[in-house]
Amino acid sequence: MELDLERIKNRAGEIRQSIEGIEEYASLSDGEFFSDKRNILAIKHLLLQAIEASASICSHILAKKIQKAVSSFPECFEALGEAGIIGKELSNKMKKMARFRNILVHRYWDIDDKKILEYARNNLSDFEEFLKNIKRMGGI
Repeated sequence: MELDLERIKNRAGEIRQSIEGIEEYASLSDGEFFSDKRNILAIKHLLLQAIEASASICSHILAKKIQKAVSSFPECFEALGEAGIIGKELSNKMKKMARFRNILVHRYWDIDDKKILEYARNNLSDFEEFLKNIKRMGGI
């Protein structure tokens, strides 16, 4: 089955836009960042957008290339790794990211805002690596 390249490109664009927004907020000093609660809310929202767009790409590729459906975002990234579409290390990182998304959505009170900022400052390259892998397989 053929991939919908336009769909993948749109989701990739959403990921890149989210990364740009996250980088803008994450570049603030800790004092400046935490002086306005809207900053942490913005980063949470942008991270959710980027993770969900990545999962959308993942689900689409699995459905079209492997004819496989999954029941969760972490399972999706695991299946991409097992299929060799992304490396095992990246698969593990993306699974952790998907679990992080689940915590953001379902148990927001369990997350320390400092850890979210730290995550935003140190883990954005995983999204770029994911997009590079998808591009390499001809997905965008």
